[in-house]
Amino acid sequence: MKKTLTMLSFPSIRRVLYASVLLVAFQAHGYGQTNAAGKLLLDSLMQALGGQVFLEARDIKTAGRFYQFKRDQIATADLYTDFVKFPDMERTEVGKEKQKIINVNHGTKGWVIRPPVKKGDPEVQEQTPAQTEDFITNFKTSFDYVMRFVVNHPRSSVISAGTEIVDLKRTDVLEVRDAEKNLLRIFIDRETHLPVKTQTRLTGESVLHEDILANWHRFDGVMTPLMVVRFKDGAKTMEIRTETVEYNSGLPDSFFAPPEKSVTSSK
Repeated sequence: MKKTLTMLSFPSIRRVLYASVLLVAFQAHGYGQTNAAGKLLLDSLMQALGGQVFLEARDIKTAGRFYQFKRDQIATADLYTDFVKFPDMERTEVGKEKQKIINVNHGTKGWVIRPPVKKGDPEVQEQTPAQTEDFITNFKTSFDYVMRFVVNHPRSSVISAGTEIVDLKRTDVLEVRDAEKNLLRIFIDRETHLPVKTQTRLTGESVLHEDILANWHRFDGVMTPLMVVRFKDGAKTMEIRTETVEYNSGLPDSFFAPPEKSVTSSK
């Protein structure tokens, strides 16, 4: 299951003329196994994401509000700020300033940081192995990660999978499978050339995760959706309304580590 409080930004897709500098970059990186139609679609996708600016983005900061749903009703809502640093770091802060609960992940290590009950140091607890494994799986099957690190892997496959109608819009479908055979399907609007939807199915699982993407804007040269609606097997689970986005703010690795004091092991 996609980690509930992980807010990963999804850059947009808009077709533009191919820039020679980007073509050189793509040729240098190459793609995995692909058909001709898949390569053309992926080339235009990468170009529209921001080209070299997209490929060279190393960290992303987003902030806004999210709503969790249960049986089509809002179950909870709160503020969030999310920090991502490639290739495997994320920090998600939920709640108001003095009441924030913070999830920090750096590769196979993870921590949950809670505010102190009274004055003093915050409570820091290590995440369980199952939690850190879920983080790695979800992070490495996210749209942002797949577009930067998976499509050029020699054991990945990238194919054009026909067309489908989504919300009365005809879309081209791009399918990407990573080396573990996890599947990401991207539905690209033919008129706007933006993705209106993505679907993810992990290897060995029947659960289908779906994201609806809307309200696209450009930040620091990269197009980003400010509205993401998430579904699990057709049931709405979350709505993310992003208000601010910043790329390449220079986040240090130390930002993705717990405070030195009060670390408790989780068994």
